[in-house]
Amino acid sequence: MQKSFRRQIMIGFLIMVFLCAFTAVLAFMTTRNMQKVFLNTMRDNVSSLKAAEELELALLSQKGFLSNYFLDGNPIWLKKLEDKKANFQDWLNKASVVALTPPEKAIIKDINLLYKTYESERYRAKKLYESGNIQGAKNILLKDMWDAFEALYQKCEDYIRINESIIEKSEASLQRKVIGMMILIIVPAFVIIGLVGSMFYLLTRRILAGVEDIAVTTRNINLKSLSGRVGTEDLEQEMEYLAKSINMMLERLERSFEYIKEFSSSIGHELKTPLAIIKGESEVALRKERQAEDYRKALSVNIEEANRMIRIVEDLVFLAKLDYNPDNIKKEVFDFIPFFADIEKRAQTLVVQKQINLTALVPETTVTLEGNKLHLSRLFFNLIQNAIKFTPSGGRINLTAYPEGNVLKVSVSDTGQGISTEDLPRVFQRFFHKEKSQPESSDGIGLGLSIAKSIAKFHNGDIEVKSTPEEGATFTVILPIYHT
Repeated sequence: MQKSFRRQIMIGFLIMVFLCAFTAVLAFMTTRNMQKVFLNTMRDNVSSLKAAEELELALLSQKGFLSNYFLDGNPIWLKKLEDKKANFQDWLNKASVVALTPPEKAIIKDINLLYKTYESERYRAKKLYESGNIQGAKNILLKDMWDAFEALYQKCEDYIRINESIIEKSEASLQRKVIGMMILIIVPAFVIIGLVGSMFYLLTRRILAGVEDIAVTTRNINLKSLSGRVGTEDLEQEMEYLAKSINMMLERLERSFEYIKEFSSSIGHELKTPLAIIKGESEVALRKERQAEDYRKALSVNIEEANRMIRIVEDLVFLAKLDYNPDNIKKEVFDFIPFFADIEKRAQTLVVQKQINLTALVPETTVTLEGNKLHLSRLFFNLIQNAIKFTPSGGRINLTAYPEGNVLKVSVSDTGQGISTEDLPRVFQRFFHKEKSQPESSDGIGLGLSIAKSIAKFHNGDIEVKSTPEEGATFTVILPIYHT
């Protein structure tokens, strides 16, 4: 699988989300557990504390009701005393149930024993009182019962203090667990930050390493060496896309510079001849006094060569416009049949001078194209003029147009001398001329077929050529048919 910065970032992001979620779940579970433990502890401790307080209240009530009973002998205090005794027994049972720690259980056991002693003394005092021995009952009440009661009360106080101590310990335990939970959260958080930071650091280094390689390669490329390319091996998708884009740009620049180099060389070569002729004719004319006719002849030659240079410059400007600024050329939708009929009519006037037979075969159905009619006319006339140039008198030129699938093919065939096998791949090169031994090639500047090819390319088409030496040549223009 090809490496990708986007994929690495996504993986890092997912890892970070997983670690954060894991930390959050861990913190949540720890908090819930702490909350549960703390609530249970507090609930038990509060129950124990409440039970101890109720025991104290029950004891105090028994003490008061017993005192009132012995003082005024009213049976209602005895009834209330029995009710409080039942309440005390209920709360003692509750305290026994909620007692958790060994100290609590030991105190509850002591309270049970002391309460039994207290109840035994209270029962004995009650019997003495009912038998008439009031002084004996009061002595038991003020001594033995009161001692047992004080001991019970003290045990209840001890029970309360133990519960308060347990609550304090629970609070301290909770604080320790909170600190532990904070550590449990903070440590993974720092680990996540470290992992994410390391990941992005390595990713940044990887990106910068690729950028450095591209920068080094592009820095070493200059006008003398445009063949260097950025390596795309072992690169992430994004950096590979950037490297390929730079390589494509370098290829375009290399082709442009090669074109400029070839253009400069060709135009220098092509303009050198007419300039040399103009210079030579002018020097010969000025070398001595001559007749007006001689000067007129020299000026005619100079004008002819100047016109030749003008045509070269105009054609080169037109080619540059097609290659580098095609957006300014307007296109329109038109019917090809009447357009081609007009080209045939104008071509008939060209072949009359060399007595060449020109025939045309076009489809009967409508064929719609989208393009620039002026430039397409130039394309076809360049091909027709080229065929006329290399077709001897009495020869034949055939124009054939026929749709094939989604394209229209227009062929210009002649019965001329044809093109040699070695020249066939070069006929569309700029400033290409056939051998000078063939006089037909001497009056051209070698841009006609190149211009025709560029116009076809501008219209998203092409030109194909087939030829057999001494049997003629066929140039086929391929243009896309316009569909609404």
